[in-house]
Amino acid sequence: MASGPEGRGSSTSEPPPHPRAVAVGLAVSVVLVVLDQVTKELAETLLVPGRFVPWLGSNVGWQLIYNPGGAFGIAAPHWLFLIVTVGVVVLVARVLPKAPSLIAASAYGMLLAGAVGNVLDRLLRPGGDGFGTGYVVDFVAWGSFPRFNVADSAITVGFVLLVLALWQEERRAAADEGDGEDDGEVSGEVSGEVSGDSGVVQDPPAGDADDHDDPGEQDGPEARP
Repeated sequence: MASGPEGRGSSTSEPPPHPRAVAVGLAVSVVLVVLDQVTKELAETLLVPGRFVPWLGSNVGWQLIYNPGGAFGIAAPHWLFLIVTVGVVVLVARVLPKAPSLIAASAYGMLLAGAVGNVLDRLLRPGGDGFGTGYVVDFVAWGSFPRFNVADSAITVGFVLLVLALWQEERRAAADEGDGEDDGEVSGEVSGEVSGDSGVVQDPPAGDADDHDDPGEQDGPEARP
């Protein structure tokens, strides 16, 4: 029965994957990777390294920086970023087909685009000596915040969207669990009422049944021919 343990377990089961999750996630990732690489090429063509160009006031603008570290200038060995990128690709490949909503699918696509966009710089652009030591091109300036690019923005926005998607799924699961408990209580009350009513139903008294067995006897002596 739905009111039993099996019914409660099914209400908290994982939601089904969205039928367009993979397509949307991959589309978001491809678009952002292309946008990331195109904007980096434009930055290298139009900007002078290190020179700040104001855009929105005196604190927001463009400044070309070649970053040997990670996203937002995080310092770490170059091989670590390659390993992280491989891990992100493997993780997204596993969880994207199970994404329950387009928000979650878009978030996974953004995280994948951010990791791939920056690792392409390390593999294809000049930098230090050795494989995967290319410098990442950063060009967006926002006050004293470390310079960043489209790939870095994709990582940040994707993480926020993923947290939002997980929060929505937790709320949905909690609501489903509450509905399942309410249905179980109502079912139990109805079952109790039905069983209680059936317990008080009794057969008619034997005397009443005998009185109605022979209609002729009820009429008395006067009713006989």
